[in-house]
Amino acid sequence: MRDTTFDPISLEVMWSRLINITEECWITIWRTAFSTIIGEAQDFGCELLDADGESLAHSPRSMPVFNLTLPKAVKGLLEAFPRETLREGDVLVTNDPWLCAGHLFDVALVTPVFRQGELVALVGSIAHCSDIGGTRHYQSVREVYEEGLQIPPMKLYEAGIPNRSLFALIERNVRKGEMVLGDLQAQYSANRVAMHRLLAFMDAYELGDLRALASEVQSRAEGAMREAIAAVPDGKYESRASFDGVDKPLELRVAITVAGDTLTVEWEAPPQQPQGGTNCTLNYTAAHTVYALKCILTPDIPSNAGCFRPIEVTAPEGSILNCAYPAAVNQRTQTGWYCAPAIFAALAEVLPDRVQAFTGLPMGVAAYGHDPEGRVYNDHLFQGGGQGAGVTADGQSALLYPTSAGNTSIEMFETRTPLVVEQKSFISDSAGPGRQRGGLGQRIRLRKLLDDGKTALLSLHPQGMLVATPGLDGGEAGRLAGVALETPEGRLENGELHGMAELRTPADVCVIDMPGGSGFGRPEERDPMLLERDLSEGYVSESGAARYRRR
Repeated sequence: MRDTTFDPISLEVMWSRLINITEECWITIWRTAFSTIIGEAQDFGCELLDADGESLAHSPRSMPVFNLTLPKAVKGLLEAFPRETLREGDVLVTNDPWLCAGHLFDVALVTPVFRQGELVALVGSIAHCSDIGGTRHYQSVREVYEEGLQIPPMKLYEAGIPNRSLFALIERNVRKGEMVLGDLQAQYSANRVAMHRLLAFMDAYELGDLRALASEVQSRAEGAMREAIAAVPDGKYESRASFDGVDKPLELRVAITVAGDTLTVEWEAPPQQPQGGTNCTLNYTAAHTVYALKCILTPDIPSNAGCFRPIEVTAPEGSILNCAYPAAVNQRTQTGWYCAPAIFAALAEVLPDRVQAFTGLPMGVAAYGHDPEGRVYNDHLFQGGGQGAGVTADGQSALLYPTSAGNTSIEMFETRTPLVVEQKSFISDSAGPGRQRGGLGQRIRLRKLLDDGKTALLSLHPQGMLVATPGLDGGEAGRLAGVALETPEGRLENGELHGMAELRTPADVCVIDMPGGSGFGRPEERDPMLLERDLSEGYVSESGAARYRRR
């Protein structure tokens, strides 16, 4: 290894070890996090980067969007703190949506790795902190200032010394400071674990630095991506996707141009929205775009910076996909999660076996209040919708695509809050019909456990309440999402709630219907045996089966 040549077997082993280092980093956060959104829903990611901030490897279980936004954050941090100014023990931090992952909840911690006094790598993690301050009425916000605490590029630790002023500032500006600081410490510890494992790896292989290894794995990933792009016929592939918007449906348009071994994605989008926080920064848009393309083109190649060199992503400045500061961005998922469906639809004709129909999008319910003893609780209940069908397979149910997050454990949520989930079940006929049907949505009924005179505040952000996205190749749309508040005085639904529900007594029940996935292929082409199975399982009702039996 001293002459920096890599035979195929050694390279495979070394590349796998880099990935394992990031996986141990991921497991450390998962095991030590304080909040349910990180420890249960797994809304975080870990990355290993070379000394220039170019991605080398990430945990296979990292949140996909973070695998692309974290390198952008690292480069932004290195502009603020040039590499020659960094010292051992420094830890950099930011949640700037335009540098980082698109909204203030996602906080990046980056630890420089030194070997014999030289910067050889960086270890980074991004995690969705449980609270970042700001208003709970997110649909009302007009600027990012209303959405919470902004952390510009700063040092959380300097030469190993914690920045106590910054820790104090964060703690005072969030609702449950010990949980937020606990999650930050989980990231800090995980970065240190990865740092020590990387240095041990370099010692084992007698590597003075990572330049040659980084060049090798990145160039191989780039070559694989270029080969995959070159296999797609040259041309321009276009599509569009409609989505709810804040108060009326909006539309994204995409044009994908394949020319040799390069690929360009051009987005057309409405102007950035003045209210509601559904705007996306270009970092976030690009991350969802290249993630979808990576899944289609090179799903089996470990991801690093090389994968994305042949791909260019553009969106109009000042649009909902490339908003300008200080636009509100908290609810950017309600727009950005529609990038993949538009890309899949654009490439469905030329790559039908690589795409999937629209997936019913997930939703996180943020529950906040005080328990009967007066203690603050602030936890998340993440739940998934139905996955879109593929050309040969039905969609999975209760999946949180396009994230890698998991459905929050009901038992864990009930342990940490004075709330009870009285129903969690699949919704019959919610899956989009098709030769391959979509996955099913699910219904959650949530209420207070005790009549203790305290109010539980729920932030609700369902996507897909207005627009039903059709399937591919004749497949049909899944069931729309919905939220409702049932009280002794009556029932409020969807837009009447404005993203908020207040539970005052156990008689108040919040009902959440997650959307179903869309189908692939004409419903009447479905195998009758599969339809009979769906009927026996209760996935499809007798009346719903009529949608498949049309001739």
